[in-house]
Amino acid sequence: MSLIGCQSNQDNRLDDLVSDNFQFNIFKYEINSVINLFLERYGLKETDAEAEEIKKLLMNELYEQNMNYIFNIIFPPPEFTVGNSPKLLVTSPRNKIERNSELLLDSSLNIETIEMLEKKIEESENLSSVIIDIGGIAAYPAIIKNNKNPRDLFLTFSHEWLHQYLIFYPLGKSYFADTKMKEINETLANIFSYKLLEGLCNKDFELKKEICKKTVADKSKFDYSKFMKKLREDVDVLLAEGKIIDAEKLMNEAKISLSNNGIKIRKLNQAWFAFNGTYADSPTSISNIDKELNKIIDSYDDLRSAIDDIKAISSLDEFNNMIKDNADIKK
Repeated sequence: MSLIGCQSNQDNRLDDLVSDNFQFNIFKYEINSVINLFLERYGLKETDAEAEEIKKLLMNELYEQNMNYIFNIIFPPPEFTVGNSPKLLVTSPRNKIERNSELLLDSSLNIETIEMLEKKIEESENLSSVIIDIGGIAAYPAIIKNNKNPRDLFLTFSHEWLHQYLIFYPLGKSYFADTKMKEINETLANIFSYKLLEGLCNKDFELKKEICKKTVADKSKFDYSKFMKKLREDVDVLLAEGKIIDAEKLMNEAKISLSNNGIKIRKLNQAWFAFNGTYADSPTSISNIDKELNKIIDSYDDLRSAIDDIKAISSLDEFNNMIKDNADIKK
């Protein structure tokens, strides 16, 4: 998932290196989306029945949680287009894992173009780079990647809606302030989506079997989470020791091991870890932000009250103060 926002000077550098033909045109998307929404609203274009049903389920859960609404209308109204979500070019320094400059790219790029662009960035800037598919982007309407899994669609719809909501408050406005604020925003959106899913699955509805079905982990199979957590720790140690080549060799070897266990990752490097590590509830992260956010949320009587206080945060210092205050209350 990603959030539309202002570009930094570093992002502008990528903009210079990547042809406009390869970049995602947000303005063109917005115009087309408004037209499509108008056509769908007045029955001039067929809608995706399942996506519409999932949107209604999300709307009902937002009302159930008493999330922000004006004149009994949820704001912002949940609006999504399910289709070709753009790709994202992510970069990181080679000597540490840190989400750096990035650029949205057209969803139709083929593998030859992707590898050409990555090589160009790496050679000209001496950065680690990777172009990845993303599940969604919080434009308006939000762009959601094609997905036939109703559970994933509900989680992604919920995640992107919270980004749209938070942009009106200090937390969302500080998304691009630094890496930690991105982590807080993204991790909170993940936690929020699962909290809504939990509430939804306590009810009866038509798609309950598809959305609420839980997969039981087979303990005899390869443990992806454990493997990735250990890999991230080992890579961080090597990079801290200045052993960049050794770290990159280890990640390449790990990619082969993952492939041998049926998990295909096209490119595993510092930039890949930097992007995926933004989500503190992911095994690729070394952050404890997810645990701290869960502690804060669980200390409230309801999800709405927790979000109301968390959305006022505009810096890591304020987040740390909130953690401290929460710990003091429990004493």
